[in-house]
Amino acid sequence: MASSLDGTSERFVGLTYSALLLRTPRAPLIELLVELRFSGWVGPEQDGWVVAVPEEPIGHVAAHRMRVEDLAETVAARTGDAVACVLVLRDVLLRVWVAVEGRTVIDYVSDASVGADDEPMGLDDFGNPIGAPEGPVGAQQAGALARAMGVPEAADDLRQLLAERLGESESESERLHAACRLLGWPEWLVSVTSLPRRVPLGPDSGAFTRLRVGRTGVGGRLAARGARVVRRSV
Repeated sequence: MASSLDGTSERFVGLTYSALLLRTPRAPLIELLVELRFSGWVGPEQDGWVVAVPEEPIGHVAAHRMRVEDLAETVAARTGDAVACVLVLRDVLLRVWVAVEGRTVIDYVSDASVGADDEPMGLDDFGNPIGAPEGPVGAQQAGALARAMGVPEAADDLRQLLAERLGESESESERLHAACRLLGWPEWLVSVTSLPRRVPLGPDSGAFTRLRVGRTGVGGRLAARGARVVRRSV
């Protein structure tokens, strides 16, 4: 996904951010993210949820060049909890993954045609070109997503929300904000691009733990400088 998105990113003008959401207690989660050499912020526990916000939304976020969806699978395998992962790309694309027991079981994309211009075009059995489908893919997984997040009663409304094609004046952050209300996720999730400053309508910046390559403070800053030769932001 990253290569095709990166190849077309200059066309987009909105916000780009990603996050992990899970119900693992915060202290052991931070210990795990330290071990995995995560770079980003870990928010306070709120209504049972802990949010981890990578410094590089679509780049390498942890050791072994893990991207955010790879990290979700690793955390799910280590904690035994369902881990939700969201990515908003320039406000024109929303992706939602859920990892359980180390593998992705839900994969939703709001518009599969976004960023597909650089992908090789396949051919059907008759030799006709096959392009990426336009519009949402995976909205039928809304019921499984709602159950995994502990709100099965939200399935129908969530399915309608995920299947909707947004108008030109609408953004994927708006869709995500509506999904947060249905799933019980912190609604300030759509404002995490303000970090390291205060998150509007969310926790103060001091409530977040800042990790750089799994370290805090001065040691983290020095480690982050060394890691830049290995990790890429795209």
